Amino acid sequence: MTAIKKYLPGEFCWTDLGTTNVAAAKKFYKSLFGWTSTDFPMGVDSKYTIFQIKGKDVCALYPMMDEQKKMKAPPAWIPFVNVKSVDGTIKKAKAAGGKTISPPMDVGDMGRMAVVQDPTHAMFSLWQAHKHPGAQIKNVPGTVCWQDLNTPKPAAAAKFYTKVVGWKVADQDFSGNAYHLFKIGKVSECGMWPEPMKKLPPSWITYWQVADCAKSVAKVKKLGGKVLMGTTVVPEMCSFAIFKDPQGAVFGVLEPEM
Repeated sequence: MTAIKKYLPGEFCWTDLGTTNVAAAKKFYKSLFGWTSTDFPMGVDSKYTIFQIKGKDVCALYPMMDEQKKMKAPPAWIPFVNVKSVDGTIKKAKAAGGKTISPPMDVGDMGRMAVVQDPTHAMFSLWQAHKHPGAQIKNVPGTVCWQDLNTPKPAAAAKFYTKVVGWKVADQDFSGNAYHLFKIGKVSECGMWPEPMKKLPPSWITYWQVADCAKSVAKVKKLGGKVLMGTTVVPEMCSFAIFKDPQGAVFGVLEPEM
């Protein structure tokens, strides 16, 4: 277990789920990952649910907003990238061909955020931390361990994120399968597939660490989720799988090689 108090610029620091059925989503994910949860007021009649492991914040969910429904956006997990300045990063994103979905705003005294769509139409959030840095724990089952970008235009996406977030791109071969790594210095932060999953729109896919990938696949099925990609082994690295939850949000699980 690794406790986290601060993130570097460019690191993913948080992820939350906008869903059409909060009660059902809470039941599904708590059953799958063993999370506990705490609700916080969000506006007049909504709540923001933070999921926790060992009392440490992991991620969150909230009821989809009217604006999202008008856009006909599907339920989705959206990751947050830590930045020094949300407003400054928004300017970079616009200059690089991105689109502002939600303009910069303060989230109480927790931090400042904005939601961006990259030029290939994948959405992500920016986070400028004040009192809340983001997820407080990693390297145990039930915590976020990786992010993958699914896009039909990897070259355009790579150009955008290097300009806006400051990542460097490194091509890597995993057992004959090409893969693009996004790095902060020498550390791999996330990845991008050269060929997208065509059944999915351009999007970021968040993975949670699990102790047994195959058992997690079986559990997702039992809980009413849909398997998009069954247990896939990357030799000497990990096993992973990708799903849709019962409301349609895409997510993954990953079992690291020990």
